Amino acid sequence: MPRYAFEAIDATGARIRGTLEADTRGTAVEQLLTGGQTPVFLKEAQAGESLVARALALLSGGGFDYVLLLRELATLLKAGLTVERALVLLGNLSGNRTQALKLKQITARVRAGESLSRAFGAIVTEAPAYVARLMAAGEASGQLADVIARLAAGLVRARNLKNRLVAGLTYPAILAVAMAAVLWVVFTSVLPRLTPMFSEAGAALPLPTRALLGVSWFVDTFGWLLLALTVAAAGGFLYAWRRADTRLAIDRLILSSRLTLDLPARFEAARFCRNLETLLGGGLSLERALAAAREGAGNSWFRSRLAGAQAAVSEGERLRAAFAKADVLPPLVLEFAGVGEETGRLAAMMGEAAGVLDDEVTTRLDRLTALVLPAGTLVMGGLVAAVMAGIVSGILAVNDLVR
Repeated sequence: MPRYAFEAIDATGARIRGTLEADTRGTAVEQLLTGGQTPVFLKEAQAGESLVARALALLSGGGFDYVLLLRELATLLKAGLTVERALVLLGNLSGNRTQALKLKQITARVRAGESLSRAFGAIVTEAPAYVARLMAAGEASGQLADVIARLAAGLVRARNLKNRLVAGLTYPAILAVAMAAVLWVVFTSVLPRLTPMFSEAGAALPLPTRALLGVSWFVDTFGWLLLALTVAAAGGFLYAWRRADTRLAIDRLILSSRLTLDLPARFEAARFCRNLETLLGGGLSLERALAAAREGAGNSWFRSRLAGAQAAVSEGERLRAAFAKADVLPPLVLEFAGVGEETGRLAAMMGEAAGVLDDEVTTRLDRLTALVLPAGTLVMGGLVAAVMAGIVSGILAVNDLVR
């Protein structure tokens, strides 16, 4: 368990120093506050720092982690500190220059009378826009600490899923790059030296060798054109992605396509249900909670469909029926929404739905990454085997003709 060195002020105003053990930095702060001590300095104590660790620290560049900031802020607010005092304390404890600077800027805005949500949204540009909106909803409902805590938990889940996906696709990506390098060497160095020898054999060459020579001719003739078309296609996609109309069509395709294995739709639904649970639990009305939770979706088509559901609810329609008309939420969410309306436990049922969807997304993602690795290995191995078969069979055919 990590050990943290701290400096704090006790209830009598005396300054004390020491160390404590805690799972995380936030837990260490909570332990000090629970003991009636206000921390002014906290840093993980290390017996010795290796050169590798120092190099990694330099390479990290002091990146700003807004999710960690939200988790620590929620811990301090739940402990009873005011917003201003919590921000000052986090600024004093921060060992990250970027984070300390941003906290000072946020604190200055809060002291000037600006709300925490507006100050956070203006300063912390790394965070999505919906984070500040959910914080504003927490301020309006008087449940800021709880809303920030749940928001941070949701962001951690999303980050863990992203990290799991990246970790699962890293090895196949390395294989693809290695395969591209092998093919480049074969088509630029190996085949040009063997082509004259193969050409003399003519029709006596086996089919794999003739096919390989055909691919080599196609790459030599149209290689630059293919590269230009690829770059143009990438540029066109980025341009279309920035346009609202084409972005809407692309997002709709992502949600409805079977090729995505329904992962984006369930991920968006889980995040929406989690945000809705947080806002309803914070005391917001259903209409306001729907508006704020809808803004947390990253898919524009998902947001546009839920806007219609929000309008239907404001006109008096039941939530389950409004969700059904939106046609972007899984049947599970519809059923849980109906049960929540009937029992008066809508926030709790939305949380249950989010938990089930999170588990489904995790399971499907694990299965996908587990299949991608062997499938990618087989494809790469097959390509290498086909290339080598063409080269070796051609060399053997030429040797037979010489004999």
